[in-house]
Amino acid sequence: MSGSDLLLDCPGLRVTDFAIEDDALTISVEPTATGSSCPHCGSNAARIHSRYPRTLADQPIHGRPTILRVTARRFFCDRPQCPRVLFCERFPELATPHARTTGPLTEAHQAIGFALGGEAGARLADKLAVPTSPDTLLRRVKDAPDEPSPPVRYLGIDDWATRKGQHYGTILIDLERHRVIDILPGRDGVELRKWLEEHPGVEVVTRDRWAVFAQAVREGAPAAKQVADRWHLLKNLREAVERVLARFSPEITTVVQAPAPAEGAAAAPSDGEGQPTAPVPTPSTPTEAIAPAPPPTARSPREQARQAKRHAREQRHRQVREMRDQGHSIRATARQLGLSRQVVIRYRGQDTCPDWKPGRKGPSQLDEYREHIAAWVGVGGRNTKELHRLLGEKGCKASYDAVRRYVNRKIGSTGKPGRRTGEAKPPIPPMPSARKLSFQFICPPKETKAEPPSEGAKPGLLDRIRKSIPGLGAALDVASELAAMIRKEVTCPLSDWLIKAEASGVSELKTFAQGLREDEGAVTAALTEAWSNGPVEGQVNRLKFIKRSMYGRAGWRLLRARVKRKD
Repeated sequence: MSGSDLLLDCPGLRVTDFAIEDDALTISVEPTATGSSCPHCGSNAARIHSRYPRTLADQPIHGRPTILRVTARRFFCDRPQCPRVLFCERFPELATPHARTTGPLTEAHQAIGFALGGEAGARLADKLAVPTSPDTLLRRVKDAPDEPSPPVRYLGIDDWATRKGQHYGTILIDLERHRVIDILPGRDGVELRKWLEEHPGVEVVTRDRWAVFAQAVREGAPAAKQVADRWHLLKNLREAVERVLARFSPEITTVVQAPAPAEGAAAAPSDGEGQPTAPVPTPSTPTEAIAPAPPPTARSPREQARQAKRHAREQRHRQVREMRDQGHSIRATARQLGLSRQVVIRYRGQDTCPDWKPGRKGPSQLDEYREHIAAWVGVGGRNTKELHRLLGEKGCKASYDAVRRYVNRKIGSTGKPGRRTGEAKPPIPPMPSARKLSFQFICPPKETKAEPPSEGAKPGLLDRIRKSIPGLGAALDVASELAAMIRKEVTCPLSDWLIKAEASGVSELKTFAQGLREDEGAVTAALTEAWSNGPVEGQVNRLKFIKRSMYGRAGWRLLRARVKRKD
């Protein structure tokens, strides 16, 4: 075996010996040149001072780690003006000075470190016969040079949490190439303004509605056009609608619980001329039997605990409302009552105490098999195990206990012999929260958006609320116009909508419109431009994945190096 067969890419070196062992392949190498150039002055030197061994790790051969034993030389520098008297021979085609690995192996370690990090990368490197430590892999990643990139014209910015609620950073994305440019510490806008001043030429900046970022862009890149993110605009609009719905919660409760008129109901009695007659009251006599009131039933410990929590919530809600009437601030109320500011804000804006779980039955996996279970019970089925097997054949993933409880409730509601009997009570219509209704408003069902409802179609809950509560219906109509503008379904000047929202008389929409007016230029650009902050959100998710995959060892320099590398 000749040296040219092993080291084709390393001219000036020849193999003198090699040894194949169980765990490695050792190759002895020596230089063939008669001299070497001085690294300080560049003059050629031929006088040899001494020789010393240099050990380098190289890429594996046939699954065995490769070790190069290089016999390096020290030379005298004969140039009088050079301050170096002795220098060591360099091998630029093989490795850098003072390196313990060859260039190809270093690049392989860098690729493993960028892909997997330290611990996982070290395990893979050991399997690939290029063993190294996790710290070495991380050091390779941090020492890797930045890839060259052209000047940025279209910039996307967003914040991300290094420690949620305490420490944050800012990520910069090249929207034209979908590459991470840099990550900056903090989200106060100071580092962002400095970066923009050092990188002129930015034409468009997309961002969320964070006021600090808007001010930093105005100061660092005054000529750049700012574009607000449409997703954040929809989010802010949904939050405003949620506050409107929360204020009308008593009226919504009345609409939801109101019985719907029967379609085939008999007409009121009338006289011969077609005029309705008043119902004739039934006279009551003292001899009529009066049914005694049912005795109060004792509540279970669970019901008592639930009722006690309900009373505690009502008391806190009453205290928050009283402190609001007395002029206390939100922060002072939260500090005195031991509540969070979000809870205080919610209690201050609602006339009645919110009840997130009023005791109604939640959704079940068996709801879509309701008709099949009713038919099975109707023909006399009582074997729950058999029903569980039949439902499993139809693709139902519910457990046996869930099927058993569902069947017991069904048998009790039919009045047939079973664990529970008695008359079926009319189902209590579920009371949707203001948050759920706001999501239904922003994201209506697909069939509602794709096709207009037919004439005989049953109106949805939001449609009933719009018709039954005129003030709320008008507010939702105004909000619907902005939602259509954000989705670019309707083209309308933003200034016209702001005037309409401020004149609507709805305080929540008025406050929202005032916030949009402070950032009117960026919001108008969001309604007309094609740029979006979506690629930035995707890179933030990628950044979080890289950060969490390193189990807390993601320092700023290491995280920056891994995020900036696209591959």
